[in-house]
Amino acid sequence: MYLCAPKANLQVQYPAMRLRQPPIIASKAFLGDPLSGTKGLALPLGIRKTTSFATSKTKMAPLKIVLDGNSSTTRQPERAALSFIVKATGENRESVSKEVTETSNEINRVFKDLSPKTETGETIQGSPVTSFSSTSLQTWSQVPSDSSGKPLPTVYHATLSLNALFQDFTKLSKVVGGLFSYSNIEIQSLEWCLTEATQKALSSESREEAMRDAVRKANDYARVIGREVVAVEIRESAGGVQFGMNTGRYSAFSQRQMMQQQMQPQHQLAARSTVPSAAVFTSASNMGLDSGAPMALDLSPQLIRYTNHVEVEFQAADN
Repeated sequence: MYLCAPKANLQVQYPAMRLRQPPIIASKAFLGDPLSGTKGLALPLGIRKTTSFATSKTKMAPLKIVLDGNSSTTRQPERAALSFIVKATGENRESVSKEVTETSNEINRVFKDLSPKTETGETIQGSPVTSFSSTSLQTWSQVPSDSSGKPLPTVYHATLSLNALFQDFTKLSKVVGGLFSYSNIEIQSLEWCLTEATQKALSSESREEAMRDAVRKANDYARVIGREVVAVEIRESAGGVQFGMNTGRYSAFSQRQMMQQQMQPQHQLAARSTVPSAAVFTSASNMGLDSGAPMALDLSPQLIRYTNHVEVEFQAADN
């Protein structure tokens, strides 16, 4: 026999609980297929019918184009850089030094007339020569020997280098002709060049044109296949100044060869002349710069060509 507690009139209240039910996703069979016309079953109360349409887009294949861009821009030279040396050889150090010094002093007087200066030391604008400079006198000696190895008398050498930058090419031709009248002057090089401002402008123009060339090529290819491309990488290759059809500057050897061929008639004229070389070049007037003497050469300026080359990688805009 169990002893039980007497029944009590109890009322128990439980807190309200909100149950979270996962969303009901109706299948195509249950809801029906609006595309095929199949009717679905009736939906229970509280279930909303939703219809979604899947859309798909065909992805374009990746496209990469790698092309070269080239440019070639030409200009007439604006300056001519002339380099030459005065030299002497003999058995007496003082005599060779004196010969070089006297000749270089004559040359300096001529170039001072061609490049007059202002009170502040600047070259007057429009002068035939924009700058002129010379090095100091250099001397050295050597002891030669005959075929049997016996020492010969000491030989002394003296040299002095001079450089001039011309903007008047007519005067340049006359000066070079006058210089070749001297037996102790040797022209080292003649280089055609541009001003610094023109060089910078030409470099920019050449780079831009090379890039435009690459873009034109890429657009030609992309247009045929109905795509649009954008540049993603640019690599600049070798480029620079060219003179006529020859790349780089003329070497001193090739310059001397060219001028020696042009100078042959002048050398013959100087050889027949009875006027000593020291009297030929004492001033700008008596060397023929003002009178148009026949010693002038026809030095045709070489056309300066600036080239540029770039390699550009393009990709499709829709990649």
